Amino acid sequence: MATTHKTIRVTEETGLPELLDDAARAPILLERDGTLFRLSRADDDLFAGHDPERVRDGLRRFAGTIGAEEGERLKAIVDRGREDGTRPPDRP
Repeated sequence: MATTHKTIRVTEETGLPELLDDAARAPILLERDGTLFRLSRADDDLFAGHDPERVRDGLRRFAGTIGAEEGERLKAIVDRGREDGTRPPDRP
C-alpha cells in the first residue's frame, strides 16, 4: 500500500512547532536544498501492512530472472563505483 506524504520546503522561516503539529497528524516530507527528509511520530509503525510472505513470494518469482551477462554488468558497475567513489568531488 503506497503512502503519500505532505512535502514542506524548509527555509529559514519554517517554524518547527508547526512542522511537528503537521507530523503528529501524518508523516510529512521536508525538503531542503533538494534533499528530502521524512518526519513522523516515533510511534508510527513503519511496517504496518507489511506482508513478509508476499515479499518472499516476489523474491521467489523473480529469482534467476537476471542472466549471467547482466549480473556481471551490474557487478562491474558496483566495482567501478567503489573505486571511483560515490561522493561528489566537492564533498569531504
